[in-house]
Amino acid sequence: MMGKVFGFIKKYSVWIFILYFLVLIFVLIFKFPSPIFWKLIEHWKSGKEIYIEPPHLVPFEIITYYVKSAHSFSDWFFKNLMCNIVMFMPCGFLVPLFVRRNKWWYVLLFGSLLSLVIELTQWAIGIGIFDIDDVILNSFGTMIGFGIYKLIYSVALKNSLD
Repeated sequence: MMGKVFGFIKKYSVWIFILYFLVLIFVLIFKFPSPIFWKLIEHWKSGKEIYIEPPHLVPFEIITYYVKSAHSFSDWFFKNLMCNIVMFMPCGFLVPLFVRRNKWWYVLLFGSLLSLVIELTQWAIGIGIFDIDDVILNSFGTMIGFGIYKLIYSVALKNSLD
């Protein structure tokens, strides 16, 4: 059973990744379902200058602040940390399914570069803040996803040999 599910995901992994990527774009760039993007469009149309916050380039500075500020799992700080990790777990799971190089460093590089491009895009169009900690957390999420891929792959391989 596990092998069939894994085979289905592998067969359609490129399409699943494209769908995942589109969801990432809508959520992280267009801030869907938040009205932030449409407010920015209105701001651009009015000709007003857009304030772009300076990038956060000190590693672990924002993560440390969030960890110190979170008092429960329901705090926004905790949710932000978890979302940055969880949003990139599918990347770590899907990438090794459709590329021949499924080495951990290749998947990490892919996820980190994808995160970097998204962070730079958010910052360049004034819809978000470039935060190196987001890249770190996204990369960590990518590696968790890769770990899940390796675990499922080894179970599926073992089951196919039995």
